[in-house]
Amino acid sequence: MAVAASTIERCAQALWRAECERRPIACLSAGEAGLDEADAYAIQARKFALRASPAVGFKLGYTSAAMRAQMGIAHPNYGVLSADHHLPDDAPVVPAGQLIHPRVEPEIALLVGRDLEGAGLDRAAVYRHVDAVMPALEIVDTRYPDYDFRALDNIADNSSSARYVCGPPRALHAVGDLRLLGVLLSSGGRVLEQGIGAAALGDPLLALAWLAGALAARGQRIEAGSVILTGGLTRAPRALPGQGFSAEFAVLGTVGVHFDPA
Repeated sequence: MAVAASTIERCAQALWRAECERRPIACLSAGEAGLDEADAYAIQARKFALRASPAVGFKLGYTSAAMRAQMGIAHPNYGVLSADHHLPDDAPVVPAGQLIHPRVEPEIALLVGRDLEGAGLDRAAVYRHVDAVMPALEIVDTRYPDYDFRALDNIADNSSSARYVCGPPRALHAVGDLRLLGVLLSSGGRVLEQGIGAAALGDPLLALAWLAGALAARGQRIEAGSVILTGGLTRAPRALPGQGFSAEFAVLGTVGVHFDPA
């Protein structure tokens, strides 16, 4: 770690206040010289502890080349999902004023049924650990003034995590090749974006393997029962008050979310 523990604490507290008060702060990299990736994940962990909500899984960020190009991020990262990130599946509504500048991403979610750990895992190795697949929408939100940040800023901010909703689970063996699952992201009856499962690092299962390796490098693992959002499959449009979104997946079905008017 390149910076002092007091810097980690100060940055985490600033990001947590920004999230609670819905007031963005300047990018950490602009004012904190010497931050590296290890520091960013340490800030992420401390900020997550401040929210006092149990972890339920992980979210992958920037597994899609389209998203990396849109945001100027060079490689994937991850954040931790908490219980309070999850929207009720039967009433996925984001109340007005809860977020700063949300965007919406269609994703393939995986339910991990057995502990998963280790680097260098292949598709077959992780396949055996996945109990179910779900259609998902992730609502991301940055605690910075806009989506113009360095990778370190995004990691520290828990990879812009905000909310998510999942559709009904299906057994992995009943879904077929996740790489070939297409999705249409729509709002108001108009298709905004389209994507395919292969956008998530070539295969959502390989995205899961990447996560296991990234966690192993930090002495961590994916625990049984974890929900994994494997990364946005399209660009992420902004969500406006009163707007609804739906993601229609081949085989998996449709999942939606609505943003209450201001």
